[in-house]
Amino acid sequence: MGNAIYAIDAFPDDDLLWRIEWIGGIRYNTSVPSDPLIDICLAQLPGGEINPLSARSRSCETKTMVKIGVGLLPYISIASVWQNRRPVMTDCAAYRHRLRLNTKLCSTVALGDLTASHNGIPRRYYRFGASWPHVRRTLLLALEQDGDPFAVMVPTAEIIRFYYAPSTRLAQALFWGEYNQTFNAERSGIFDQGVVRVHLRRWLEDQDAWTLGRYMCSPVMQREASRLYKGLQLYHLNSTNLITEPDQSLPCGFPFEGSTTVQGICLALPGPTPNSRPRWLILRIERCSGPFPFDGVIVDRDNNSAPGENTEDENLAPAWAKAEKAEGEVEMPAPDMFRSNEEPRRGLDPLKIDLVEDRFEDLRSKKLVKEEKIVQRFRHSPMKMAAGEMLTGLGTGQGTWGTSNLQLTKLTTIQSRESKRRDLPVLPASMETFVRAIELLAEKRHQLWEVGFVGTGEGDTSLGTHTLASFPTHDPRKRKRIGWAWIKTENRPRRVAIAEIRAENRVAYTLEIERTNQEHAILILARNDLQKVTAAELHAFLLMCAIRRGWVPEDQMPGYRRKTTTHRQLVGISVLEARICRKIEEVFKNVAIAR
Repeated sequence: MGNAIYAIDAFPDDDLLWRIEWIGGIRYNTSVPSDPLIDICLAQLPGGEINPLSARSRSCETKTMVKIGVGLLPYISIASVWQNRRPVMTDCAAYRHRLRLNTKLCSTVALGDLTASHNGIPRRYYRFGASWPHVRRTLLLALEQDGDPFAVMVPTAEIIRFYYAPSTRLAQALFWGEYNQTFNAERSGIFDQGVVRVHLRRWLEDQDAWTLGRYMCSPVMQREASRLYKGLQLYHLNSTNLITEPDQSLPCGFPFEGSTTVQGICLALPGPTPNSRPRWLILRIERCSGPFPFDGVIVDRDNNSAPGENTEDENLAPAWAKAEKAEGEVEMPAPDMFRSNEEPRRGLDPLKIDLVEDRFEDLRSKKLVKEEKIVQRFRHSPMKMAAGEMLTGLGTGQGTWGTSNLQLTKLTTIQSRESKRRDLPVLPASMETFVRAIELLAEKRHQLWEVGFVGTGEGDTSLGTHTLASFPTHDPRKRKRIGWAWIKTENRPRRVAIAEIRAENRVAYTLEIERTNQEHAILILARNDLQKVTAAELHAFLLMCAIRRGWVPEDQMPGYRRKTTTHRQLVGISVLEARICRKIEEVFKNVAIAR
């Protein structure tokens, strides 16, 4: 089955050819607050002209401006041609070039300043004409080469489209200011081995993990995404009108610093002197050699329905919520048009656009792998159905998102390769792993923290100088041995490692059980007053744990606060150390608030 070609209802519905000349400003969407509108400037190709960038096409003064949702940014680009609201193929090979850039040598300049100066874009090379009011304040990055500060110019809107908004959901999250909310920070992290783990929110696609992995690892990308949204917020806050004019100034740079090679549709412009090299205006970026700051990505998601060992269990909860069909409701055919007054939709067949792996040369040698699941938690079903979800959160400075249920449908990349299982080594959930994590905690975390082990360690030398305690093996009430607390194969009590963390006048404890299976998590424990737990209190607590065959629930410990953290996906010691540190900070913070 061929790829679907979708229409955009805001585009002209006629047989004429229309070229996207420029991308303008962002404005509030009164119909769908979750999907801000962006201005798209269209230029009509003269009669009989099929070359969108010929001198005749670029000089045409027949222009129009339309508004589409930012979620459609992955589907459009400058210099693309449209007819009857749908994209058409054109031959731009003559304008396709590869340029070497240094993204450190750049400055931001407004289009109005460039076109008004001989140092910029001469009118005879790219005539904006009637579209001028909608684009004059838009920004471009000017990159310096051989002393020429305007050697290469690229619209910041194109940088946003190519690097930051490869899918509908990422485009919307960028302009919502919630790029960092598209993944679960608790379950994501950067490993020592050059691997990043991205736990996606369920409305995102696996391929979005490439972009979010770069975001997690790159302070430059985090800075630029934040700068863009803060600029939008300031614009709306400083506006004197109730409904503001579109914000044409979209400050955003490359998501990395350094040398790179980009391929795209470029227009040659005259240099500063008759004998100098031509300047280049990049209208559309197609490929980039810029490196990604990781060797591989492990991807997982909320409500992951990937098949596990018990995938046939009929009692599993569904992974995706199905919208119930009302009685007598007739199933409508799949939509083939994107509308500006509703969320971007797709039909039953996903709309395919460029794969992120094809955009970036560095990704061709890297792996996007999924966790191998042992226990199935949700009913397995393909992730292509739409899901109803109430959206809440900040918009672009005009209040909250919509108050109605919006159908979460996606315009995104589709993976053409078979999913691969993770082949990276995982550390065991053991006392040795725990001790190494505590050692790392003492070495690299807070200078004001004092970290050490407590316990008896009688006759135990397996962990060197680290002392270990043991669970009580007899229940004084029943006067019977506690079977769980006794390691029969070695004829000895089950051990427990206890680390004490002091932060000024606050004390917390981290405990690890000697395992015979994978059931028990690491425990972070503190008294409500954050004072030291005495040896007698520790003994009483360990006795309760032995009787319960594991950690005592918080509701049975009125004088204590507790947190737990898991051993899952331990690709490096730093992962466990970071989890323990975060939970200790939560215990200190929560107790302080409670007091």
